[in-house]
Amino acid sequence: MTWVTWIETVPETTTDDAVRQIYDRTRSPQTGKPSDSVRLTSLTPRVAGLLYDLHRAIRAQAHGLSRREQEIAALVVSAYNGCVH
Repeated sequence: MTWVTWIETVPETTTDDAVRQIYDRTRSPQTGKPSDSVRLTSLTPRVAGLLYDLHRAIRAQAHGLSRREQEIAALVVSAYNGCVH
């Protein structure tokens, strides 16, 4: 399915160095795509980077659920919210 946003985002083909850097830093090894949250906040690349770093820090310090359980919970919430993942 194609990823379609209802808010304005910066395209991946941008020449804006700040956006290109954050896109490159957050690309998924599996898909080659930047994080959806980064893409959604791409109009403010500094904020996008800070949010991405915060998300990673929280996940790295999270206790109680295994990585697999976290992914399952995220999938269920995404499906419940109607996200296309």
